[in-house]
Amino acid sequence: MALQLIYGNSGSGKSTYIYEKVIQMAQADRRRNFYVIVPEQFTMQTQRELVRRSKNHVIVNIDVVSFERLAYRIFDELGIQNTVMEETGKSLVLRKIAEEKGKELTVLRGNIRKMGYINELKSMISELMQYDISVEELEDFLHQLKPDSNLYYKLSDVHTMYAAFEEYLQGQYVTAERVLDVLAEAVDDSKLLRDAVFVFDGFTGFTPVQMKLLHRCMHVVKDMYVTVTMDVREDPLADHGIQDLFYMSRKMTAALLRAAKEETYIVEEPVFLPVGENSRLAQSPVLAHLEQNLFRVRSHRYEEKCGESLRIYSLATPREELIFAAWKLSHLTREKNYRYHECAIVCGDVECYEKYAKSIFELYDIPYFVDTKTSILYHPCIELIRAVLEMVEKDFSYESVFRFFRTNLSGFTEKDIDFLENYVLARGIRGASKWKKKFLKPMRHTGRIRVEEQVLQQELARANALRERFWKMLEPFYLAASEKEVTVSEMTKALYDLLCGLHLEEQMKEQQEAFEEAGEELLASQYRQIYKIVIDLLDKLVDLLGEEKLSIRDYADVLEEGFASAKVGAIPPGADCVILGDIERTRLEGIKVLFFLGVNDGTIPKSTANGGILSQYDRELIEEQKLQLSPTAREQSFLQRFYLYLNMTKPSEALYLTYARMDTQQKATRPSYLIGTVQKLFPNVIVEEIEADASGTPVSPKSSLETYISGLTQAKAGSITEEWKALHRYLSESKEWGSVVHELFAAAFSQFTGEQLAVETARQLYGTVLTNSVTRLELFARCAYAHFLEYGLKLSERETYSFAALDMGSMFREILLRYCEGLEKSYDWYTITEPEQENLLQTAMQEAVLSMPNESLLESARSAYVLERIYRIMKRSIWALTEQIRHGTFKPAGYEVDFVQVNELNVENMMLDAEHKMRLVGKIDRMDTRETEDAVYVRIIDYKSGKTTFQLLNLYYGQQLQLVVYLNAAMEQLKKTHLGKEIVPAGIFYYRMDDPMVDADGEDEEKIMEHILSELRLNGLISLEPEVYQQMDVGLAGRSEVLPLTLKTDGTPAKKGTSGAGRRDFQAMTVFVNRKICDAAEKILSGDIDIRPFQMDQKTGCDHCPYHSVCGFDPKIQGFTYEKNKKLKDEDVWAKIYREGGLPDER
Repeated sequence: MALQLIYGNSGSGKSTYIYEKVIQMAQADRRRNFYVIVPEQFTMQTQRELVRRSKNHVIVNIDVVSFERLAYRIFDELGIQNTVMEETGKSLVLRKIAEEKGKELTVLRGNIRKMGYINELKSMISELMQYDISVEELEDFLHQLKPDSNLYYKLSDVHTMYAAFEEYLQGQYVTAERVLDVLAEAVDDSKLLRDAVFVFDGFTGFTPVQMKLLHRCMHVVKDMYVTVTMDVREDPLADHGIQDLFYMSRKMTAALLRAAKEETYIVEEPVFLPVGENSRLAQSPVLAHLEQNLFRVRSHRYEEKCGESLRIYSLATPREELIFAAWKLSHLTREKNYRYHECAIVCGDVECYEKYAKSIFELYDIPYFVDTKTSILYHPCIELIRAVLEMVEKDFSYESVFRFFRTNLSGFTEKDIDFLENYVLARGIRGASKWKKKFLKPMRHTGRIRVEEQVLQQELARANALRERFWKMLEPFYLAASEKEVTVSEMTKALYDLLCGLHLEEQMKEQQEAFEEAGEELLASQYRQIYKIVIDLLDKLVDLLGEEKLSIRDYADVLEEGFASAKVGAIPPGADCVILGDIERTRLEGIKVLFFLGVNDGTIPKSTANGGILSQYDRELIEEQKLQLSPTAREQSFLQRFYLYLNMTKPSEALYLTYARMDTQQKATRPSYLIGTVQKLFPNVIVEEIEADASGTPVSPKSSLETYISGLTQAKAGSITEEWKALHRYLSESKEWGSVVHELFAAAFSQFTGEQLAVETARQLYGTVLTNSVTRLELFARCAYAHFLEYGLKLSERETYSFAALDMGSMFREILLRYCEGLEKSYDWYTITEPEQENLLQTAMQEAVLSMPNESLLESARSAYVLERIYRIMKRSIWALTEQIRHGTFKPAGYEVDFVQVNELNVENMMLDAEHKMRLVGKIDRMDTRETEDAVYVRIIDYKSGKTTFQLLNLYYGQQLQLVVYLNAAMEQLKKTHLGKEIVPAGIFYYRMDDPMVDADGEDEEKIMEHILSELRLNGLISLEPEVYQQMDVGLAGRSEVLPLTLKTDGTPAKKGTSGAGRRDFQAMTVFVNRKICDAAEKILSGDIDIRPFQMDQKTGCDHCPYHSVCGFDPKIQGFTYEKNKKLKDEDVWAKIYREGGLPDER
């Protein structure tokens, strides 16, 4: 019985030596068992290598195993029944324990429910088990700490959870970390191990649990051989401290020799393999020099040229690094006859590069394999389960319901889901109570589409059919999960029944087959595994927590922790592929070329701030107390150098180092210290800076597209190279890519030539009688295409069940109308008292709220605040409107005057030509009049809930026609009802409904009210005739509190502070607006849908436009332009109004 250590530098042939030796021994002694023990991820590769080297390519009495596989082999031999609790099971149990022990915890209590925290706790407990620290040993260690220290409280909480976890496992389960403990107890009884030979290869060290097993095996196993990576020029027993490159190897050597001594196990003379002709690096002097000198105290410079053996590149971003590697790989395989499996890529942060791998490697037609395990947490199958639980927990909220639907695993078609989502949003369907009952109200359509009642009922029937199908599917689980005393077993069975009802297994199988047909092997592999993972997790849940009673929230948390810890692995898609892995986990053999990406500061060496339960400071304190855990940050930084050494000495022919100048967030990054270290050893190696478009010649039609597109951008700017022209010809003639290139070329040099409907098409869309609202005409003035989409195609934004700004404006108008109607019946504006106003307002508001088609104001959690705000604004508005009326002699003559109710007004019906007529519709919020013996003076007031200021310039450009159109309609109505009297325009005004805040420190209440009234003054145009404005604000001197008017000392309107017009100005506006309306109508009927939104200063027709994503307007594209609206002074605007209205300007 003997232990022999085989020492050798990286690449010296240690594995080759021991494999040949074990094959020879096995063939010479066929009755003896030989176990080659390697790290788990190395087993298949080692087995393949041994088979390749063996005679007839068969191994009979050699078994390649990991520590874990060896344990299960012996358990099978001895009939040892152990239920091993895997990672997901640990998560489930620890979540349960956290719920039970939560009140006993101190510093961990606040974080225990956070996503991922159970995982941290699980890692901590696993670490204690790996380093063979029992609950009792941890408790003893606590006594050595100060009882008021933060570390004491942390470890006390860990001890609480650890003890409860061990108690739960007692006699039922064993963890993966304790499997070797069980094996150590069974070693003496095993016939398979008796006089067997152990060969350990590929290990950088052994954990305390593994060493405990080796101690026991030394009593049973005949011989042990262990390969150790070590510079053979050095003494393996010398202790140079942790800063030594081979510290881990020396530590492993010391541990093995100490074990042999303690177990009286013979130690044979070690084997030292020299770096000679048979070493991996023999044919590459450059890489051999790197191996001999990297991270050594005494190193030597290599003064020769390195050629292709060692290169360093700098690229813009991590993505560009991977693109460069892909291009280089293609070059090596096409031009240098390398095989893909002879090349590999390693990096410090695999996740950073993994997200780009698929698109880049497929672009270059490179078979690849990413050596990582993928989390399943966001897989559609898992999302479906999480959504189901969220639905029950959050009472079928909109978000949870459509999280379920959008997994595309519900069995509903995409069209049905879209329709149902539109209905749910429009009708505000929330809560199980709404889903379990029949929908009674049809879809809300508040857009431009007038929907027939029959269609509404059909939509309602469709919504109910989908609702019934959905509820029938979810009801059993909902009822089971809603029970107060439901057990985990009962809830899990209900969930399993739901998954069966959804045919989830069949759906996963169909998706897997679809991905296989599409050549997506990695995705196919995920879908192949996912359902089994889910069912195994549910089984574990029942086994571990079956009779426990959990709330739906706690059940979801437990399940989520299980999903978070579950990962899917994959196998390489074929023997000949490029591996992308990290510097610690990935095992590489037979590599000729290695790409080492991401050699940046912070990644190489990797940041050791792991964010676990124990900080680095905590770990250093623990180390000082001689309790062994995983390496501290300082130790880890030294150990990482060993992994760098192992990786950088793997290739036999070429090593390419790359680093990025910017990270994925476009922040500047620095190269790692490793770049400088290598350059000191090889002074002739310079950093080659590669630009994004300089990776080299395209290697395939697919990968050349990026180069083509880059050149296309330059070609559009006028810079065309001969190389790009050749590439254009090549791709254009390609059967596979010709059509793509044609589309790209056409898009790059496209220009917009305008849009126009045929007259006949316009007639079919709009009819011969064009029914227009002023809002519609104003939209046409802002953008003809937006008008076409809204009124021609009748597009509208998705209806939502919320109280929006438009609802607020409608509510204000409805309350005010009801208030005014009540006032006219029993009171008048001049004598009504404040208490009477409040009573009227309360009644009007109650009636208005109840009459709303959108009940959200009554159901929303914000309803109390919204209603209070509405009441406050309405109370202030009624006070201000009353004061405005009382200041003058004008009285309200109509509220909400509908054009339809006015008989045959000229403003309503305008003949455009022999075949077409325009009909205007609208409502005047309020019409005030003052009547004398020979005249009727009229003013129009329109209520606004937002900030709207009347501007003559906007009227000229057709974007503010409303007040003038309303004035025209009111004057025509009054002509018919007041025959023989002159109808005189008195003014057009906006009133903003608001409750403004004013700055009036130190002023009395009367002054404050004056300030508020001034803030709420009417905004618009007032007639400048004295008999008009004197009657609107009787006795005015100076600035009016109610009108846009300021009088000079002589009683005439001042220019500053006045917005007014003469009688002839109003006449000119009337004629001009009528012509503007007819002109717009004619353009609409002629098919004008040009995409030319207006632009004036910084404002454009695209601002707040809901159709911007539809029209594709882009001023950068040739042909797209704004309709430039020039900024003009009011005097110039009046001149244009007179001129275009056909009246002489006598101002």
